[in-house]
Amino acid sequence: MVDSPSRPLSAPVKTPKLRDYQRRVIAEVYAQIQAGMRRILLVAPTGSGKTVIASQLVAQAASRNQRVLFLVHREVLVEQTWEKFQSFGLSAGFIKSGWQEDRTALLQIASVQTLHRRHWWKSFNPDLVLLDEAHIVAWVSVVERMMATDCPDATYLGLTATPWRLSRREGLGDKFEALVCAPLPAQLIQAGHLAPLRYYGFDDHLDLSQVRTVAGEFSEPDLAVACDQPQLIAHIVQQWQRLCAGRQTIAFAVNVEHSKHIRDAFVQAGIAAEHVDGSTPIPERTAIYQRLATGQTLVLSSCLVLTEGFDVCAVNAVILCRPTKSKALFFQMTGRGMRISPETGKTDCIVLDQAGNVKRFGFVEELKDVQLTPGLDPTSQEAYTKNCPSDQGGCDATLYAFQLACPHCGYQYPPAPRLERTDDFVQLLSKEQRKKFAFYRKAAKEALRKGLVPDHASVRFKESFGEWPPKEFRYNAVFEGDTAAEHQATYRAYLQKVAQREGKNEVWIQIYLDLEFGP
Repeated sequence: MVDSPSRPLSAPVKTPKLRDYQRRVIAEVYAQIQAGMRRILLVAPTGSGKTVIASQLVAQAASRNQRVLFLVHREVLVEQTWEKFQSFGLSAGFIKSGWQEDRTALLQIASVQTLHRRHWWKSFNPDLVLLDEAHIVAWVSVVERMMATDCPDATYLGLTATPWRLSRREGLGDKFEALVCAPLPAQLIQAGHLAPLRYYGFDDHLDLSQVRTVAGEFSEPDLAVACDQPQLIAHIVQQWQRLCAGRQTIAFAVNVEHSKHIRDAFVQAGIAAEHVDGSTPIPERTAIYQRLATGQTLVLSSCLVLTEGFDVCAVNAVILCRPTKSKALFFQMTGRGMRISPETGKTDCIVLDQAGNVKRFGFVEELKDVQLTPGLDPTSQEAYTKNCPSDQGGCDATLYAFQLACPHCGYQYPPAPRLERTDDFVQLLSKEQRKKFAFYRKAAKEALRKGLVPDHASVRFKESFGEWPPKEFRYNAVFEGDTAAEHQATYRAYLQKVAQREGKNEVWIQIYLDLEFGP
C-alpha cells in the first residue's frame, strides 16, 4: 500500500475495542504486507468478528490517507458493511445503483455487479482492495481483471469464513499468496466467542447415489424431486417439535418452492414460520429478520439467502434440508447458528440434518487446519461426463453429466429416487464425543454391577475429562435403549437398594428410571 498524505481523511477514525485474537490477526496482516505480500487471504469463522477486523483495517488505512475499495457481491452486504463502517466513524462513496456516488471519498464500497457498468473506478487507483466472501468474489471476471491488469499494484485482502472452492480445478491458492487465519471454530467455542453445536440426524448415510452431480454439486432438479416430498417435510416438522420446540430456527431448502413448502408445513402445525428468497425486497427481509430475532417468527425458511449477510444472533437451531457437496456451503449454513447471544439466554445451537451433510463433512468443530490450496491442472481432471449405460440398453456414448436422455440412442435416465426416510433423528457424535460417551456408559454399567450410586458415572467422567458429562449422555446409558421388562425390573431393584442405603425416596427412583427408559 502507498501513502497519499496530500488527500484528506475520509472521517475521524474511532478506535474500537477488539478481542485479543482480532488484534493478533490484524498484526499478522501487516506483517505479511511488510514481507512484500500483496495477495493475502484472511480466514475468520462466522461469528468471529470478520467485519470488525476488516473495519479496523479500513479505519487504519483511512488514517494514513490511503484509498480503499471494498467489494461485495450481494446488495444486502452493501448496507451491512456501511452500517459497520459508520460505527467506526468512516464515510464512503458507493459504486452501487441506488446509493450515493462520491468519487472524492477515500473509501469506496462497491458491488461487483456494478463495476461492470461503471468504469471510473479504474482511475481511483486503490491502495487496498478488500474482497468480501473472497471464495466467490475473487473469481468474478471484473475482479480477476482488476487484480491482473486494471489495479495490479494494489494490496488485495480476501475475507472469508469458508476458504474452499467447490470445483477441484480452482483453489484459493490460485488467487492468494499468503494466509492469515483467526482461531478455528473449536477454539472460539472453548473461549466462549461462538455457541457450541449439537447435531441430530440419521445414524447412517443418506442414499443419494442416484442423484446426479453437475459441475461438482448435486443436481438441483434431482434434489428437488428427492427432497421436496410431503412426508419428508412433515418429518422435519415432527423432529423440530421433538428436539427444538420454541427455538428460533432457520431452515435451508433445495429451491424456492421447497422452502415455501417447508414454511407452509410449519404454519399448518401451528408454528409461526416465514419464507425469504432472493426476490424478497430488502426492507421486507429486514422486517422478517426482526420478527425472527424477537421470537414473533420461530422458523424462517429460505434457499441460500441466509448463507451470507444474515446475522440474527438469537438463532439457536438450524435445519439442513438441502444436501450439498460444497464444504463451504455446509459451513455457511451451520455457521448461521453459532453466534453468541447472551442477552437472549442462548447456550447452544441444534443442527437438524435431514440431508446427510454432517456425515459427509464431519463436525464444524473438527476443523483442525486451513491451507491455501491451488487448483489442480484441468488437463489432468476427468470432465463432468458420463457414459450412456450399455448394460441398461444404452449405446455407451459419452454424454454431459446433466443430460437426461442420450441424443444418439434415445436412452432415458431414470429419475432420481425419492427419499423415504422418516425415522427419528439420533444425536450425532464426533470421534472424541463417542470416546467420552463410551467411557460414561461403561461407568454407568459399572455402577449397576457394583451397586454404586448412579452418579458414579458422572463423577468418574469429571475425574477423567475435567468436565461434567453432557446431560444427553445420561439417557439410556446402561441398557442403551432396550426397554425390555426384565431390564426395567433389574434397574428398579438396583435403584431401590441404593435409595434405601442413601436415604432417597420414590421420586428419586423415578427420576433415574425415566433417564434410563424414558418417562
